[in-house]
Amino acid sequence: MTENSRLYTKALMGFDAVAAQAAPGDWDRPAPCAGWTARHVIGHVLAIQHGMVRAIAGEPRTMNPMESPEQWAGDDPYAAWATQRDAMLAAAADDATLERVVETFRGPRKVDDSIGWNVNDTTIHTWDLARALGVDDTLDPELVEAVLRMVEPVADTMRQPMMFGPAVDVAPDADAQTRMLALTGRCR
Repeated sequence: MTENSRLYTKALMGFDAVAAQAAPGDWDRPAPCAGWTARHVIGHVLAIQHGMVRAIAGEPRTMNPMESPEQWAGDDPYAAWATQRDAMLAAAADDATLERVVETFRGPRKVDDSIGWNVNDTTIHTWDLARALGVDDTLDPELVEAVLRMVEPVADTMRQPMMFGPAVDVAPDADAQTRMLALTGRCR
């Protein structure tokens, strides 16, 4: 298991722990992402995992995680998520697969690099989903630090619709999670 794989698995399981807390009526609650609900958030994250599973298999993506992500969640969003979570964990379970170069949203990348970058999206959307569901939004400190390391150098290039909003000013001594949320245009 690589460091990216370890963090990625931790991020998926953190997202899973939040998603598992949803009651059936919670999926239409508003999320911090403008115009999105909890259903949009989980649909977006599961569509990304689906795309990565397809890329690893050498197949074209059939889900666009940015277009109507709520539709990917279906009638039972948690069950749909769990299916994609398990498929992705199985698809990237061995070192040979992690070294393979596949086509990603960011161009050709090793699977290991792609899942390493996905730690960002999954961790940030774990917070979004927790806020939408009204559950504890405290993120894993190790994941938060990893996201900060990866995103700080490129955050300004990611400030566009459906990605990051404008940075939010926070106190210089703010904790790492608050700094990460502010950097991505979110805040507590």
